[in-house]
Amino acid sequence: MIFKSIRLKEGFFERTIAFSDSVNLIHSVKNSCGKTTLLRFMLYALGYNIPNTRKIKFDCCEVEMVIDCEAVGEVSLLRHNDIAIEATVANKKRTYVLPEQQNDLHSIIFGTENVDVLGNLLGAFYVDQEKGWTLLNRGVVIGSIHFKIEELIRGLADCDCSDLIRQEAQLSREMTKYKQMFSVAQYKKTLDEEAGELVTDSYEEESNVAVNQLLFRQKRLKAELRRIDNTLSDNKRFKKFVADMKLLVQAPDGSTFPVTEDNIVGLNDAIDLLISKRKMVSKEFATISGLIDRLEKEKDKEYEQMEFYKFASQLEIFDKRIARMPMNPVAIEQEIKRLDKEIKSIRTEISNITRNNNEIVSAISNNVVKYAEELGLGNKETIPASYLFTSNLKELSGAVLHKTAFAFRLAYITVIEDALKIKLPIMLDSPSGKEVDQANIKLMMDILKRDFADHQIIIASIFNYNFDEVNIIEIKERLIEVNFK
Repeated sequence: MIFKSIRLKEGFFERTIAFSDSVNLIHSVKNSCGKTTLLRFMLYALGYNIPNTRKIKFDCCEVEMVIDCEAVGEVSLLRHNDIAIEATVANKKRTYVLPEQQNDLHSIIFGTENVDVLGNLLGAFYVDQEKGWTLLNRGVVIGSIHFKIEELIRGLADCDCSDLIRQEAQLSREMTKYKQMFSVAQYKKTLDEEAGELVTDSYEEESNVAVNQLLFRQKRLKAELRRIDNTLSDNKRFKKFVADMKLLVQAPDGSTFPVTEDNIVGLNDAIDLLISKRKMVSKEFATISGLIDRLEKEKDKEYEQMEFYKFASQLEIFDKRIARMPMNPVAIEQEIKRLDKEIKSIRTEISNITRNNNEIVSAISNNVVKYAEELGLGNKETIPASYLFTSNLKELSGAVLHKTAFAFRLAYITVIEDALKIKLPIMLDSPSGKEVDQANIKLMMDILKRDFADHQIIIASIFNYNFDEVNIIEIKERLIEVNFK
């Protein structure tokens, strides 16, 4: 994919910027002039949910960008608010509602419908000045956009773990609820220790007991009605089945007569008995339901009367209700442990499936080692394939972390190109970090010149870089500061 041009309009001010297919340097003499803003505008024009910068609100601007894609050729993107983007492909316009249809738009741009790939492409080709140089395999790319190497690998390997992921999400939601319940149970324990200070309402307690007993009876009667209905349905179907067989019965005198629904002896009596029993159970169910409704209304009325005369604080009312709530913290804690064990088991299964995609994992790992070795970070003996999934970043800092993040990004871009046959742009915001000396910067730029010469490279920086041909986009005081195109 190649960025061709972008037009920015803010009020009466407008600016159009053209990009080179090779190396582009968004440059300013000093910081905070709009370099990062321009990069974010480009991502905003692609349909991503990008946070504003301090000086410009994106939803107050009109952004039009032209890109060239391997899959469909030239695409024009027009966005002037947060909720929609208009795309023109082959002279056909279509509006995409964001964020609901973001993947639909990106499937056209990037030539894949795999949501695991689409959701992680930005983390592969864009390095944000705030988050990007500390992001290796999972974490925040920018704003609310995240990157997960496991998802990217599953997407590139066309490995479907959606059922397991749904199970994990469901169990995680249950876990959250049980943890909240446990917190309430602990709070209730505190209230029980202070029981002498709580004023209880004996009438309401007795009413609650009565309602609970009636609810239990109502549930039992409802189950009995369901059982009777199922039995009646089965018997009626059986009676009709026998009648439909057109059987004949021979009497002792040799005469014969057909079997019908009306002359099957015994079965009709059983059905009549069930019907009678159902009427009795149904009547009792209606009576119990009526009692429950009456008690609930009396409780509400009593509570309203009490509240009219009682000026209790919300906290006191809350404490009283929690104190009456039956809770078993031991049982809740056991359930939390069970869910935690089940979630860990599913996550392990997902991880094993992901890491067993040896072709993709090996390709990324080999490229990481290749570039890490050039950058003086280690070799294949010190960087195993499992390092792709590391969560231990404490041992990395400063220039080492900076160069490691760079090596990981290049590895992702290379493997994505092999899998999807697309050349992603490389967007680097402020690659010259505070602890990265010029020797390390030269190593990084040399790799780009050698291995990624056919990719579009866009760098935002106050520094200059040694490329043969560079399209310099100069920003003076502000990105959109004059009324020109």
